[in-house]
Amino acid sequence: MVLSDELAQKIVDTVMNLVHRNVNIFNREGIIIATGHPDRYKTFHKGAKDVIDTESVIEISPNELPLYPGALQGVNLPIVFDDQIIGVVGVFGNPDEVRSISYLVKAITELILEHELLQKEIRSEYLLREKFVDFILSNTADQIPPKIKRIAKTLGLNLDLPRTVVLLDLAKLINSYTSEYGSSELVLERTTNIAIQRINENVLLSEQDLAIVLGEKLIILKAFTAFENKEIHQWAERLLATLSMNNQIEFFCGIGAVANSLCEYHISYEQAQYCLTQCTKHASIRTIYDHDIIVRYALNKAVETSIRPSLQYIVKSFAGTNFHNKEMKQTILALLNNNLNVKATAACLHIHRNTLLYRLDCLRNETGLDPSHCIEDAILLRLLFNHLHID
Repeated sequence: MVLSDELAQKIVDTVMNLVHRNVNIFNREGIIIATGHPDRYKTFHKGAKDVIDTESVIEISPNELPLYPGALQGVNLPIVFDDQIIGVVGVFGNPDEVRSISYLVKAITELILEHELLQKEIRSEYLLREKFVDFILSNTADQIPPKIKRIAKTLGLNLDLPRTVVLLDLAKLINSYTSEYGSSELVLERTTNIAIQRINENVLLSEQDLAIVLGEKLIILKAFTAFENKEIHQWAERLLATLSMNNQIEFFCGIGAVANSLCEYHISYEQAQYCLTQCTKHASIRTIYDHDIIVRYALNKAVETSIRPSLQYIVKSFAGTNFHNKEMKQTILALLNNNLNVKATAACLHIHRNTLLYRLDCLRNETGLDPSHCIEDAILLRLLFNHLHID
């Protein structure tokens, strides 16, 4: 490991706040690369060079200064990392006074270096995860680029294993932390780390699962042992309970279909996004396998295809009819949302059953549509409402 000037200065600043002594860090050539005395930066220190050459501690007392050009009194110790001396740390002062402090500084320095390396490795792996997820969620091709294969191999992922895309909105969690600690990259990073840490601690992810946070969304590529909707819901319930611990925050979760190949992940992701929009306080987990969700999703996809002009024509043909009346739209929507049940719809609208039947008679007389008796008319009305973005 090469000790950079930037990291060395970060260590010096941290340690000096603890020991209230001037601290220097030297590279393997005996050059000061970090110091509490800026005027000594990049100057040579023979004592530090001797530490490197002899692999031993060099203590310099005031009467020994002529023997060590560029040095001041103090204790200089090797910085050992992975059983190798990568530099020297020196503490200014009479050796008898700063000896114990110097060993403490050495220990703190080496601990910081270990922490920084670990964080670097974590960030490096996380970047690989981000790159991998970003690719597969947008990929539509059957062929897997060699680079993506290499990333998957590095991450230990079996690309032949079916997975589903799970999507959670972390906006409320992030807002709770930023409102308490302020908005910054550090707070955002810490918040996302907490979310991932909680999931890992509760063994909700296997070695073949992948979880990252992009923006305010937690994305999980989850491999289930059996792709049954009941099992998926149970796992998702544990996931939300884990994230909600001590926060009293309500989370929503959308889950797409199983992706059996790399080119299907973008479909599962799109479905998970749709499912997330369908979550409510009483239904915080929605999967594409939920019967009502898959029907709505299919109808939405249909509206996006070549039938759009036909739907536009039908809407125009209803010009001047009560179809465009606000009260009628509310009535139709209530009927559709209550599974065409007249009694439940009337109760939902707080009107008498006969009033509802009168409105439906008016709709049939003016448009020819009879949704309470004809399933095709009900489906057409749902398509029209999706086309008009009424829900």
